[in-house]
Amino acid sequence: MLELVKLTSGYGSVAAVEDIDLTVPAGTCVCLIGANGAGKTTTLLTICGLVRAFSGAVRLDGRDVTRSPADRIVRAGVSLVPEGRRVVASMSVEDNLKVGAYVRGSDPSVADDMERIYARFPRLRERRFQYAGSLSGGEQQMLAMGRALMARPKVLLLDEPSMGLAPHVVNDIFATIADINAQGTTVLLVEQNARKALAVADYGYVMEHGRVVFGDTAQALAKDPRVIAAYLGMRAAEAAAG
Repeated sequence: MLELVKLTSGYGSVAAVEDIDLTVPAGTCVCLIGANGAGKTTTLLTICGLVRAFSGAVRLDGRDVTRSPADRIVRAGVSLVPEGRRVVASMSVEDNLKVGAYVRGSDPSVADDMERIYARFPRLRERRFQYAGSLSGGEQQMLAMGRALMARPKVLLLDEPSMGLAPHVVNDIFATIADINAQGTTVLLVEQNARKALAVADYGYVMEHGRVVFGDTAQALAKDPRVIAAYLGMRAAEAAAG
């Protein structure tokens, strides 16, 4: 289980998120929705140890990892698929995947896991020796997800996985997220496409101005007038009404 308790963090002396309480039970998919600048990415980066926590706690399976170095947090079982994918453009697809397994050292099962990634994303197998920078946006998103999975995470953090992708690719990415979760990996998903996020999540939280303002089951949030008005648009409002 991943748990944030009264977490405040930010940049320099400026707090970007304040007093966040958030729980991601083991085996679930939880989404975090909100407008640009709400603090969603900062929350994920704080969990990963890439942004400093001012106060509060990040706990993984009851263990406080709030001020652990980023590499130790990965070793503890947390992997991030960052916003914008951040693949290493000048390295091959296969070498990018190997980077994801770096914390596992000489683990002989790394090769088996790479085969599983290629089975999940056949396009990556076809392009395994190409430079990552030559891939399409959708293929780079597959690679970023595969790289994170190579660390064998207990918790997978996904930051805006649909950003900049064609609608049919977005559908494929969300189907993959649902499948990864169904196979036992806990997921915390940050996503501006609230409709898609709520469709795959068990539970959701809404962030505004650096704070979690409310949370509920994904099904309930999809029908909540506040969420419909702010994030789901007129069609959803009409459907909810009748």
